[in-house]
Amino acid sequence: MHHPLPDPTRPPLLLAVSDTPAAGPVGPGEAFGHPGASAHAYYRRRRAAEWTLYQRTLPLRLAGVALTSLVAALAVDQAAPALAGWAGLVAAGVVGWRVRFRVSQDARNWQRGARGERRTARQLDRLTRHGWVVFHDLGVPDSRANADHLAIGPAGVFLVDSKNWRGQLAFAPDGTLWHGSYPLTATLATIGFEAQAIAGALAVPDLAVEPLLVVHGSTIPWGEQYLDGVAILPAGRLVATLLALPPLLTDQQIAQLAERAMARLHPAA
Repeated sequence: MHHPLPDPTRPPLLLAVSDTPAAGPVGPGEAFGHPGASAHAYYRRRRAAEWTLYQRTLPLRLAGVALTSLVAALAVDQAAPALAGWAGLVAAGVVGWRVRFRVSQDARNWQRGARGERRTARQLDRLTRHGWVVFHDLGVPDSRANADHLAIGPAGVFLVDSKNWRGQLAFAPDGTLWHGSYPLTATLATIGFEAQAIAGALAVPDLAVEPLLVVHGSTIPWGEQYLDGVAILPAGRLVATLLALPPLLTDQQIAQLAERAMARLHPAA
């Protein structure tokens, strides 16, 4: 696969110290933020809303359980009176299990996503031993979206989006990449938009924020892909890939960019 990250022929980034907003000293080797905080908060809100709705329908559900139990007991009583009580209990248990409170699949996806972000964060935090600065769960400027991770290091600046999926990724005949029954076109476009928005907020000439989609739990065709300007990598290769890239930034530039990110980007949650 042709690696888009980064272009070693690109001239060195020039960032004057005076251009860096005052945000307190930030040096290479640090990590900031709470990975998965936004996704977990959204999961909790969805779960609370679903529980409230469930409570409203609970009297009807209990009435259904009682009615089913009564009907089962009466039906068995005609053939085996001694078993009527047991039949009613079994019927109540079966129906009660079916109408119990269950969090929706959509809410569980957000919870699963938060776990994926925390797994990615544990990997990215290993980069701090190599002079990187890592931010987790940042708000995207002028947007309701959040950036899962922002990594600034010798190889450049990278927006890392985490996905914790099941199943395989596969190409359709038209060349689009799908996860199950969902095309990834919109997902990749969103990640690209987030990278451009963060680059705009950092406002450094010639600075490229490289978008990465890191996948947990799913197999990527041919191991990795590069589509619509976004590199798609298995989570297990993330750290090794970033460390293998040629250096473009000095420690001073990394610190200056990190201070600028600290001043201009804010936690999403």
